[in-house]
Parts: sequence; structure tokens; C-alpha cells
Amino acid sequence: MATMTKLACLATLLLTATSTTAFTAHSQQPLKILSRSPTELNLFGSKNKDASSPGQQPGMMDQLAMFKKAQEIASKKAELDKELSKENIVGTAADGKISITVQYVPPQLPMNPTPGYEAKAVDIDEEYLKEVSSEDLSAALVEAIRDGEKNAMEKVAEKYKSLEEDMKGILGGMGAAGGPPAAQ
Repeated sequence: MATMTKLACLATLLLTATSTTAFTAHSQQPLKILSRSPTELNLFGSKNKDASSPGQQPGMMDQLAMFKKAQEIASKKAELDKELSKENIVGTAADGKISITVQYVPPQLPMNPTPGYEAKAVDIDEEYLKEVSSEDLSAALVEAIRDGEKNAMEKVAEKYKSLEEDMKGILGGMGAAGGPPAAQ
């Protein structure tokens, strides 16, 4: 019986040593140890001690912090969009004789990702309306609408400036082109 056990062990050892599997190398060359990327090495937020090392990537904890910051920025943007959609922005033409009230329409994601502007009211001076030709009236209305949209875009840009620094902080934290990471 002992001889049979010895033979079985020897056969198993021989088969194991000579068979190829997915885990063995197919060539006779020695295996090379691959270097690890900073992301692999810093998975849970530990960083290299050398802050000047190129290609240093944030660790997992840094990425989670950036994700939370992005969520905060998204909620701030939603609040700004809500606030802007309640404001009436006026565009004028014909020396103030025509005014158009424009409202900001925030993007309706994902179907309509582009914000818009909607004319809500038109006010035309009655005296001006009596004496103006239809071509001049049409041109003045177009001018008033464009002025209202321009004023609305300026207002939106002004409000969104508060988000700009937050966005730079996130993009800088990821090592994006456009500047060094933001100091914490």
C-alpha cells in the first residue's frame, strides 16, 4: 500500500510539474516583474512622499473626495439654475420703445442638455407702434430679443463664476491640463 501511495504522489507531482495551465509562463524566459502605477500603489489615498514626482495620481480617498466635491458643485448649479429661471431679464430696442422680458430655461438633462432663453413678455410703446413700418418693427423686435438673450447670457455667466473656482479645484486635483493641482 505504501508503494502505491508513493507512486500516486510521484505521478501527481510529475503531472503537475509538466502540465501547462493559464497560470504558467509559456516561454522558457524568466518572468519579468512589472512596475506598478502610482494609482495601484496609492489605491487608498497614501501618496508618494516626493510631491514633485511626475505622473503622481490621486489615491482612492482623494478620488472619493473629488466625487463628493463634484456632487456639491452639481447641487450648487441646480440652485443657481432655479434662481436664474425665476429672474426676468429685459432686452430693449428702438431707444427703449420696445422691451422684451426673457427668462433663462435651464438644461433638461438628458433629453435637452443645452440651456435656453424664452421670451415671456413684449412691451411696445403705442406711439411708436402707430408710426413705425412693419419692417422696422420686425427689425426692432429681433434686436430686442437678441439684447435680452445677451443680457441673460451675461447674467448666467456672472452667476456661474462662483462655480468656476470650485471646478478648477476639482480639475486641478486630477492633474488636468490647465494648471497645477490646487493647494489644499
